[in-house]
Amino acid sequence: MYIRLVKTVIDLDDELLERARRELGTKSKKDTIHAALRLVAERSERMEAIRELIAISSEQDWTGLLEDDKTPRGEQDAA
Repeated sequence: MYIRLVKTVIDLDDELLERARRELGTKSKKDTIHAALRLVAERSERMEAIRELIAISSEQDWTGLLEDDKTPRGEQDAA
């Protein structure tokens, strides 16, 4: 798998970068930035998956799950 790397010169807030480094447990600026970018990208993917689950679940009839079943789980098969 080929990963394209791009060199970019940017101004960074040193205090914010240090806070992110401590939170992420990274050692270098490069590692901190990569970890933060990865975290944001993964968060976006998780949010999309949640939206899809909400859409799917809203199409289902969940009323059977709301019924008051007093039978303990372990005894359901024995009955």
